[in-house]
Amino acid sequence: MEAKFEVKYLDVKWYDKDTVLSVKESFIPLKTEFDAESQYFKCNTVIYPKVDGIKNGRMGFRFLFKNVSSPYLEAVDGTRIPLKLIIDNESGKEWWIEADTWIPETKMWGSKTIRTAGKMMVVLQHQICQVNIGSVDFTVDQLERYLFDFKSDLWELILDENSYVTGKVKKMQDGGVSEAGIHLIAKLLTHAQKILENPKSELREIQTLKPWKMVKPVTRTFMELTTKGESRFLTSRATKPSYNVPENRYILFALERIYKILKQLVNIFRSRVNRFDAAIEKLQVRYESFSDVKLIDKDLVRRDLERLRSLYKLDDLNQAIERKLGQLSLPSEKLKTWYLRVGNKSSHEQFAYSVSIKSDDDIDWVESKPYERKIFLSFKDDRFKSLFEKNIEYELDAEINITKEEVISTDPPPYDFSISQYNYVIVNLNRLKITGGISLKNRQRKFSEEKEKAMKHNSEGWIKKLSLQELSEQTKEKSSIQTRLKHVEEQCRTTKLAFDLLEPKLAKFKTILMDLKALGVRPSATFPNSMTFVQNPNYQAVHAGYKNLREITNLSDEDLLLSLERIDEIGLINMPLLYERWCLLQIIKVLIQQFRYFPDQDWKRKLLAIVSNGTRNQCLHFTNDYVKRSIQLWYEPKISNGRTPDFVMDVKFEQKMLDSPKQISKFNDDSFGVDSVSNGGNDESRKQTKRFVMDAKFYSLDLLQNIGGIASVIHQLYHEKDYSEGGKNAVFVLHPAVNAISEKVSPQSWGKDSYLGELEMFSWDKQLRQTHYHQYGAICANPINRANYLDEFQRLIGMFLQYGIENNELENNEDDDVRSINFCLACGSHDVTKLPKSNFNERSKWYVCNECKHFTTYNHCYICNTRLIKNGDYWTYHSQMPMEPLNIKCPACESLV
Repeated sequence: MEAKFEVKYLDVKWYDKDTVLSVKESFIPLKTEFDAESQYFKCNTVIYPKVDGIKNGRMGFRFLFKNVSSPYLEAVDGTRIPLKLIIDNESGKEWWIEADTWIPETKMWGSKTIRTAGKMMVVLQHQICQVNIGSVDFTVDQLERYLFDFKSDLWELILDENSYVTGKVKKMQDGGVSEAGIHLIAKLLTHAQKILENPKSELREIQTLKPWKMVKPVTRTFMELTTKGESRFLTSRATKPSYNVPENRYILFALERIYKILKQLVNIFRSRVNRFDAAIEKLQVRYESFSDVKLIDKDLVRRDLERLRSLYKLDDLNQAIERKLGQLSLPSEKLKTWYLRVGNKSSHEQFAYSVSIKSDDDIDWVESKPYERKIFLSFKDDRFKSLFEKNIEYELDAEINITKEEVISTDPPPYDFSISQYNYVIVNLNRLKITGGISLKNRQRKFSEEKEKAMKHNSEGWIKKLSLQELSEQTKEKSSIQTRLKHVEEQCRTTKLAFDLLEPKLAKFKTILMDLKALGVRPSATFPNSMTFVQNPNYQAVHAGYKNLREITNLSDEDLLLSLERIDEIGLINMPLLYERWCLLQIIKVLIQQFRYFPDQDWKRKLLAIVSNGTRNQCLHFTNDYVKRSIQLWYEPKISNGRTPDFVMDVKFEQKMLDSPKQISKFNDDSFGVDSVSNGGNDESRKQTKRFVMDAKFYSLDLLQNIGGIASVIHQLYHEKDYSEGGKNAVFVLHPAVNAISEKVSPQSWGKDSYLGELEMFSWDKQLRQTHYHQYGAICANPINRANYLDEFQRLIGMFLQYGIENNELENNEDDDVRSINFCLACGSHDVTKLPKSNFNERSKWYVCNECKHFTTYNHCYICNTRLIKNGDYWTYHSQMPMEPLNIKCPACESLV
């Protein structure tokens, strides 16, 4: 259903309580979504209890079609609060606002509802809009800094002539402008000062009083002689120099533009210096935090022990099975009783497990025997497959079909012989019970070992001394941090140098502008076809330099500059929409600056259309030929189910050469990618596509809690709105609420604020864990937390580009390495080297980045054979073991590596 109204923030100026002087509206309406269950439209906004500087900002409602009734607010008790009609004199638009009490001192209408956190129901003719109001404890200084950073980031992306962005090969001055650009600005200042010393002028005839001996008579002179007689002063012709000539008007226009560009460059450098300083401080803190001991999170240890205990307790396991069976449609009639000993997963695609089996009628177990027979279990209904695990014994009431065939054995000895192969197919079942198994004994043994470790750490104050291997891993990470620190310090040094060179010139340009205006010059964009720009080197230099500067800063397109100037006027009255666009800028920054993707030629115009006009279904293209990946980044596209998430990344990537027909068949699986693989030799046939969905929610912590927490938001997006499109897409929430993760599951520093789907956390995700790990979650992207927010984006997007695009369910003897092109998650470089290994796992692969020395290990889970990737303590997106920082938990089965 489409809304027949729009909601915007308004800044209203009043002459008196009934007379509106002006109405300034936010440039994009608030996003409203129709909720089919409640039959309401819903939108979200926030209030700022610590801010006094934006009191005039209020929500306004406008009908998009002719209305026949007045809208009103509906209180919880059913009381109707009518809205006040105001008319924007400039546009003629009619807006309805809440006007509670007139405040004569400030000449404004007060509003109770919109300044209180909670829910507000607005009845707009035949449609109802529920406004969810959250509270954000940002101060006005923090909000101003947020807005400043947003504008600075946008200008930086547009002006940055980084080689990834423009493809030009030039000597760069870190910070977004070349050394030639800095020298050009200095020359422009010199030439502008020389113009001011001797500006072009025209003599204009005027009339003035002069001594009678110097008079050049005009008509008025003779009138004065006839009326006044002799007089010491008479009106005379005279001339006065005028500086408001076309040449000066154009020069003033050019200098104003130069000043605006220079001001943004200075802001960019200031923002970058602050960012680099924060990054240096963060890296130094990380480096200094390394020691030969580790503080263990006892709450996470307790959580692990409780889970381990539940994994071997028969009562807990059988209760879980009963819950699963209760969700299935099962037959009620009595079925035959069977007993199963489930073995390893079968390497045959049509079978699930090798098993031993018997029924009530059998005395002995039917088992596989070498050179004689093999026994396999499979399922007619895939729903039953998830109920069974290897090395577990079961008792079940089921309908089982048995087939037998003679096959040629592939087991040694190396000559062919025939054996019997039995396939037991579970057609239906209505009772399942775990009775024992080797796996349960192993789990109980593991619990005892972990409990013993926990008791030891408890006696030592939860401080663990690192082993030699752990110290060795720590040394690798320290080396990577030192390399990164040197690089950032060099960037910071050159950026500060550029800032120190440019910042003093800003005031000097401003003085020149004021002096020119004091001479009566008014700006004009029309270039005069005058000989002055040929004969006067200073006029010529300013004109040529202005065009040169726009080319150097990638602003030769007039529309780009005008759009940037318009965006520069954005105020603080629409923070949720600003947050959404801020998130978009961070995604683009990570792709370009961290992972080194090239945007397409027209990306700037598209980006400005999104930011300034909210243009939907817009697509930006990025490519990285070194790692054989291309990305389509969509803003508010309409996906297959008609929904419009904020951001969709479609990643097209090329597989490495596939080694065997089994691997080729595996990558042909429709559940993995959009495109299919037909063979291993054709480049086009090895290309796959995977989709990643992100949705920005400017929710405060109290608003999150009121709607059920981050678990509820993730569930709504992944399942109810089906952004996953039936479980095919990864879906993540971007939000600014610190401490939104109510139950920390990972000991890493990011675990307290972000959830990357690394372990089971929610009550509704138990059925998805084995196949949908790292497929949903949320990160805390807080624009006020300057030191960490970009790392959160980098870890999330890096996880998807490195791990999320892969099929991570490995075959028994399959290589642990990824099938896409390897890259460094820490710095984005493709220049990585495979290292010789010193461990016993022949399947694992080790890589080191030749640029930043970051170390990456590709491994697998020994329980369920899921691929695992270790990226060091800081960048690893899998959960680490609380008591063993070298080891990580498998996201599929949560087992220790």
